[in-house]
Amino acid sequence: MFEKLYLVLGSIELLILFILIGKYIYFEKFYYNLRTWYFYLGTFLFSEVVVCFFDNGDPILIALPFLFFGVLIFHSRKKQKIRGVFLILPIAGMILSIPSIPAFFLYLFSYSNSMDFILNTDSPWMSMFDVLFWLSFIMFMWKRKKWIRFEEVVNNRTLSTWERNLINITGLFLLMLSILLLSVDELKIASLYAKLFVGFGICIIVFLLSLIIVMAIQGNEKTYFQQAAILNEHYLKAQLEHFRTYQETQRETRRVHHDMKNHIACLYNLISKEKDEEAKKYIMDLNSQVQQIDKELHTGNNIVDAIVNEKYVTAKKDQISFSIDGKLGNLTVDAIDLCTIFSNAIDNAVEALKDSSVSEKDIQIQFKQQNALQFLMFRNSIGQDQLASSFIRTKKGNINHGFGLGNIRMAVEKYQGHMEYHVENDGGQNFFVLEIILFVQPAT
Repeated sequence: MFEKLYLVLGSIELLILFILIGKYIYFEKFYYNLRTWYFYLGTFLFSEVVVCFFDNGDPILIALPFLFFGVLIFHSRKKQKIRGVFLILPIAGMILSIPSIPAFFLYLFSYSNSMDFILNTDSPWMSMFDVLFWLSFIMFMWKRKKWIRFEEVVNNRTLSTWERNLINITGLFLLMLSILLLSVDELKIASLYAKLFVGFGICIIVFLLSLIIVMAIQGNEKTYFQQAAILNEHYLKAQLEHFRTYQETQRETRRVHHDMKNHIACLYNLISKEKDEEAKKYIMDLNSQVQQIDKELHTGNNIVDAIVNEKYVTAKKDQISFSIDGKLGNLTVDAIDLCTIFSNAIDNAVEALKDSSVSEKDIQIQFKQQNALQFLMFRNSIGQDQLASSFIRTKKGNINHGFGLGNIRMAVEKYQGHMEYHVENDGGQNFFVLEIILFVQPAT
């Protein structure tokens, strides 16, 4: 029974490695909903426990991680599902080569000429590998939450065709090479040549694994700076549009101010002649002109004003209006993070409303502040068709309201903040609500 429990532990480790390599090397987009993850992992553990009671269930225990990872790829991918399942082979090559390295070193420096004693599951080095794996995994999961930049890149990066092909070929080569090295006893060659062959194989495995890791890290750095450049370009574009609107407003203000003496004289003349109705109409027309001068939305923060107004110009083309309640003020938040939060939140709302069947297309933005606590709320109506489709999965679960939600969360967590989103019903109309809390000090 102990051997089967050890196999279950090994199967769990195998599935974890499959998922980690799939996410952080291949950048596969797995489940976002925690409840889906709980169901998936719970089903896997239940299957492992059930198979434990089979008399000859050892091969099935080993096969279950491969099967469940294939199901994960097939279910989470939106396209090329069958091709994605074949990722099992190159990933299996990477996984097999990792524990093979210490095994091959033991073979090189041992007096035995057989690989059998090393592959024995009762060997002490296998237990050491298990301990090292779980310590590394726990440390990684603990530190991962603090790697905001790393997670932001992973959530947005995809491999290019040549990168994917190179990793696939490398993984398949590692699979074949590891199997060949583990089967060195079957080659029936002299001990010296066998050890030279294994030593050369170790060098190749270490080189190829390092190549994959370096390529992933360099690609992450490149993606991060590309995203930062895009955000900077977007922010500068918003600023330029903001200044253009401001200049136009100033011109209109100067024009009205220039004519104000004439307007006052005309009104005085109408009132003197007791032409009250004409005076009222003249005042209403003048008021209409004055209202048209202020074409901007004002949040109290120059950076956010530039972003919101740039988005508003685009949204007006789809008959989408904005309403702002409260003042944001100047905050000690980086311009890039403000751009990330407001651009993604508004873009998601505009995208939801653009093709929506709702009659009133309005995006509501609300600000509240209490000491170092800054509250932001984005609210937009959604149609019944969107609620019934995959647009909304659960009230506070996986809401597919744009991939930018992950980027917003990363920016919010930089300021020890909290983000939450849900759907609420108000007067028979459903609304998507995004709420953000930031812990920041007002800028002096």
